[in-house]
Amino acid sequence: MRYTIPLSYNPIDIPKLTEVLSRYEGMHHNQMIVDFEEGLKKEIGAEHVVALNSGTAAIHLALKILDVGPGDIVIVPAFTYVATVNPVRYLGAEPVFIDSESDTWNIDPDLLEKAILDIKSVNKLPKAIIVVHTYGMPSQMDEILKLAENHGIPVVEDAAEAIGSTYNGKHIGTLGSLGIYSFNNNKVLTTYGGGAITTKNHDWAIKARFLASQARENLPYYEHKEVGHNYAMSPLSAAAGLSQLWGLDESIEKRRAVFEKYKEALDLQFQPERAINRSNRWFSAVLFKDGATQLRAASVLEREGIETRPLWRPMHLQPLYRNYKMYDSGLSLDYFQRGLCLPSGGSMQPVAQEKVIAQLQKCLGYK
Repeated sequence: MRYTIPLSYNPIDIPKLTEVLSRYEGMHHNQMIVDFEEGLKKEIGAEHVVALNSGTAAIHLALKILDVGPGDIVIVPAFTYVATVNPVRYLGAEPVFIDSESDTWNIDPDLLEKAILDIKSVNKLPKAIIVVHTYGMPSQMDEILKLAENHGIPVVEDAAEAIGSTYNGKHIGTLGSLGIYSFNNNKVLTTYGGGAITTKNHDWAIKARFLASQARENLPYYEHKEVGHNYAMSPLSAAAGLSQLWGLDESIEKRRAVFEKYKEALDLQFQPERAINRSNRWFSAVLFKDGATQLRAASVLEREGIETRPLWRPMHLQPLYRNYKMYDSGLSLDYFQRGLCLPSGGSMQPVAQEKVIAQLQKCLGYK
């Protein structure tokens, strides 16, 4: 179906993109990648940034840098997209799933601690913890990082959805051992396919760049001593990123304004935001009173050409992952059964959002 009101659409700003491309005329194309990395470093306060071709590639490289391999355990949230978990399996490791807590809808620190202690009781230690900031909402990072430090476990922040979100004034994606971003087509900042890895560790940044470029040795001829990947960002993707980077704050404000308008107009349960958090509100995620109401609302909006998306179907319910260990609170399943992502793009016009609200109010029986 061709939606008249898409879930999250980023139009290509042709004049801005043209201006960027013109600025680099006659220069090596890779200079756009270098400048995008430097710009992103300044924007988010990261020490090292390596631009890649996807957020999934960034997770894969982060786990490789941490020497994750066959037989290792990696703790991951259940309430996420499959790209968070698949790189664990790329490396032959085993995911252990943790359910959500209600304050942010992200990984539950209490269940996380239980899982760590259970794993340690059989003389193992998780090789890494992947934390996801779902829909742009920061997780409970103080509690998670303290647990990780106490047990000597590195934290990978999956900030694929959370560029520009902050926790206690610091940018999400810069708090853990390694962070990753996605710049996919529907993200707040898009390179129309791309990602990045961040770290405070200089050697890890060098390793990420090396692995992303086919692990080519620094010699005047092609020599390879280990398996690498074709994961580097393309110059045209970097140009798209440069055309948007300095407008990131404005893009976030537009999405937050969309969220606030929904919140004012609809008597629904919205993803909460703690005082310490500031979400980019990538998606305006809501919960209906029950699954039947959610299904009815999604159907009504679909008929009107309005795109929505159910909240993530938890990983432990996916056929691919249903046989792995799960620490269950029941919340992620509840969110999936009652939840919906509403159109949230910063380019959405007020009249379009008013149509979404009107249809939902009608569906919910507002007078």
